[in-house]
Amino acid sequence: MARTSANPVRTGAWGWEVANGDATICDAVRSALTTNTVLEAEADIQHATKFSAKSGASRAAIIVFNSGKMHVEGAESPLKTWLSEVKDSIQAGAAAPGILLPAEIEKFPQTLRERIPECDDVVLWFFQESLRCYKAGSTAAAAFMLGAASEKAILLLIDGYSESIKDDAKKASFQTRANQRMISKKYDEFKASYRSAKTKPADGLAQDLDQLLDGAFNFYRHTRNAVGHPQIIPDLDQGVVLANMGQFITYMERIYGLLRFFKENGVEV
Repeated sequence: MARTSANPVRTGAWGWEVANGDATICDAVRSALTTNTVLEAEADIQHATKFSAKSGASRAAIIVFNSGKMHVEGAESPLKTWLSEVKDSIQAGAAAPGILLPAEIEKFPQTLRERIPECDDVVLWFFQESLRCYKAGSTAAAAFMLGAASEKAILLLIDGYSESIKDDAKKASFQTRANQRMISKKYDEFKASYRSAKTKPADGLAQDLDQLLDGAFNFYRHTRNAVGHPQIIPDLDQGVVLANMGQFITYMERIYGLLRFFKENGVEV
């Protein structure tokens, strides 16, 4: 980020440009804002350096004086609150605050509840934990929690399908086959039974098992296993994990759509 200056440019002993504000604190502020991709501009003002930040429609700034003092300005917003946390953490010599996320991402758990009012509390709790872990900068923990939320949702789907099988003997047979320790084996038994079932939804849900559920289920399971099985250090992309948090809401809509269909129509296998 290029820096503008309202004052003559000062240089250090090695000829490098020096900010008006305290150099060490400026470095810490610049690093925090750059890491969270909210640094909009940096400018030298009288006896200080001003870092302007932007997140969505919100704007705020943190001013670093040459005395080491800092000041946060701007309209009240999550961005200004976060900048205040950056200021406090630097002053206390503590770790930087968690990742600043756009408002629509912060609302992921609320959006899930709004779209699926009957969403299971365990699923919602693990989903919320996933977002908290991501904000704290732990991509691995976020992926693990997301995988746990997915597993609970798939178990609910399998149980709902099982309870909806009309023929008691066939229901018992399916439950015996699906009584597997590994979630992947349970899911395989469910898929095999579902494919041969005579009762299927006529809308897009009929295609979602292979096109959406399989892909999402396997991603969440594989990333969780990569963290939960300590054989190698997991290679998880932060952006990919965040994108799949957003995809989780659609994934849950499909699961609950199938659950409602099974309950209302029963299942003939």
